[in-house]
Amino acid sequence: MHIHDLATHPSAYVSVGELADYWMVSRRYLYRQVRAGTLDAIQIGPRSCRIARNAALEFERRPKVLHEVMLDDN
Repeated sequence: MHIHDLATHPSAYVSVGELADYWMVSRRYLYRQVRAGTLDAIQIGPRSCRIARNAALEFERRPKVLHEVMLDDN
């Protein structure tokens, strides 16, 4: 499902691909954020995960500098 506005999106969870399209970032960037622990996700299969809409909204509110610092440490 395409995300028009994350705050009013009807689904409680979004796929990495949907969120990457919405934020205009790569899927790789989001997976790196998940691995770094800066973006919470749930694993739903061996190669698939979903991100809670609330976790994505919280991530948006954090300063961008924190995202980059966390990735540099890994």
